[in-house]
This record gives sequence, structure tokens and C-alpha cells, in this order.
Amino acid sequence: MQQKVFHPAQTEAPCLEPLYIILKVDLQHKKYDCVYSQDHAIYEEVEKTRSYDTFINRYVTKYVYEPDQRKVKQFLSSESLREKMPGRCMERQLFYRRIDAHPFHPYVWVKAIKHIDEREHTVMITLHQEQSVYPSVLKMKQELDKKEETITRQFWDTISLLSTVLEHNQLKEADYQDQIGYYTKQIYCQLQQEYPEYGITEEEINVIAQLAPIHDIGKIRVPIEILNKEGKLTEEEWSIIREHPLVGAEMTKWFPKGKKTEKLNQYSYEICRHHHERYDGSGYPDGLKGEEIPLCAQVVGLADAYDALVSVRPYKRKITSKEAVDMILDGACGAFSKQLLQCFQKASMKRDWIEKAD
Repeated sequence: MQQKVFHPAQTEAPCLEPLYIILKVDLQHKKYDCVYSQDHAIYEEVEKTRSYDTFINRYVTKYVYEPDQRKVKQFLSSESLREKMPGRCMERQLFYRRIDAHPFHPYVWVKAIKHIDEREHTVMITLHQEQSVYPSVLKMKQELDKKEETITRQFWDTISLLSTVLEHNQLKEADYQDQIGYYTKQIYCQLQQEYPEYGITEEEINVIAQLAPIHDIGKIRVPIEILNKEGKLTEEEWSIIREHPLVGAEMTKWFPKGKKTEKLNQYSYEICRHHHERYDGSGYPDGLKGEEIPLCAQVVGLADAYDALVSVRPYKRKITSKEAVDMILDGACGAFSKQLLQCFQKASMKRDWIEKAD
């Protein structure tokens, strides 16, 4: 018999034909019967096995939505039916999702009730579809999804605002976001192509490229006269500069947080804190070495080093893309992994890259 199921577009609770199953288990003799089942396939499953646990395993595997299978097995196992409780009788219930063939959702909600009569050594188990559960759960899920979307939007609004602040404070040029994001993306794409074992996804590439411009947000706390100083920095001034990865990482802890932004928050923190770490352990602030440095920070750190060379700074002239690439390959900006340098070199030879840099 085909079930009528709830369509997400409906505003009223659906009129469902309730799914109903009744099992009677004899704990003393380890027997069981299917007293009633609206689904006749259940009767066939009962006839296939005399073992209650085998039947439950088959039922769960065939009918229960996979994420709920473990808890249903535990709830209906013969061991749980022998649970010792004060008093003669006890009742326990569990909600789970039963597989459904409806095109708009893969399951319907079912309530399992077990009524254990210790004196009679029997257990009555009922499994019946909850008409009111699915709409309420759907509504709750929609509200949570809406909340997560709002948090994600707030996260990216924060990134955009911080990038604007960096420009306004003349800490970065107006086109810096586009440049550092471009270089980061091209290096990442080359890594994805050359080293599939890294498991780099398109989503990861796009997200890191969008987050790359905020790696220096900690410089907001550095006096502008130090950042724009044309002469050599003093030891004290240099120590202030070296604090910016820690400051930036702390700032990312205040970014909007939700389930959908967990990776975004992680990437933001790693990029801000570790973009000045170097592969041989000579970087700062933590002196991380090799693969201790998150890949996202390695790539952004390399893209930032290159961009600094091909851009005009108060303390240096602009150099060509070829000169910058040669300097980085020669170790002038610190040590990077061989794989990363190989991909950087290949990416930097492309026409679009050269035109953007020069």
C-alpha cells in the first residue's frame, strides 16, 4: 500500500496512512511473533528467521535510515529488552527515521515503544509512524538552515569589512585583494593538478583565495609610521611587526561561528597565524616546520612573499615577475616545500600571471 507523505511545500500536516507494527517477544523462551504489520513484507522477514536479534538486524538494515541504524539496533536488541529496572513494568520509546521512497525526502519518522513486563517475561514492541513529527522536524531544520545561512553571510561580510579597513588605513593597495587572491588561487590550482593525493577540492581553492587578503589583519594594530617607514626598522619596531600574526589570529576568534563556517573559521585562523612560518622552521611566530604548517598558510605565505616583491613599498622598488620568481626560488624569502615551489614556478610562467604582475 503506497503511503501519502508530506511535501515540503505543504503548509498543513499531511494525511498519512499510519505505518504500524506490533511485535511480541517471549524473553524466557527467546521466541517472538509479529502480531500485526501493515507492511506484509515484515511477515516474510519473520518467517525467514527464528532468532529475534537476526530479525531485528534484518529489519534495521532494510528499513531504517542509515544514520539511525546503530541506535535502533541498540534500543531493540535482546540485551536491551532484559534491562533491569525498579518495579514490575517499564516503558521506553525512541524516535527514528524509516526509509521512504518519496522524491522530496528519503525517510518518515517512526516512534518505537517497548513495554517490558518483567514478571511475565514478555516485551511488547510497537513501531508506528508519527504524523506530527516530520512537519515539526522539517520546520526546525528550515529554521536552523536559515540561521546557518545568516551566520555564513555575516562571516563573509566581516571578511569584506576587514579588507576595506586594510585599504582605508593604507595598509594595502586598492587592488591588493584581487592580486593576492589570484596568486593564491593559481598556486592552489597547480597543486591540485600536480598532487591529487593532497585531496584539494574546488571549494577549498575558492575559499582560501577569498580569505587570503585578510592574512595581515593583525597589522591594524601596528602604528602606520612603522609600516610605512622607508629606512631600516629598529629591533623594537621589528618585534612589533612580528606580533601581527598573533594579533590577527586572535581577531579571527571573534568571527561569526556556525556549523557551516567551521572550516572557514579554521582557515582564517591558520592563515593569519601561520603565513610567516617557513618550511625549515625559520619562520614565526611558532617556528613550525615542514607539514606542521597548514597548507593554506603555506600557499598564502608564498603568494604574499611574491606580491610584496612585485609591488611598490615605501622601503623598496617594484621588480619584475621573473626577478621575483628567481629570488623566491633562491630562498630570498625563506624556505618553502619543493612541491610548492614547483607549482609556484609553473603557475608564474602563465601569460595571465605575468600580465597581472607586470
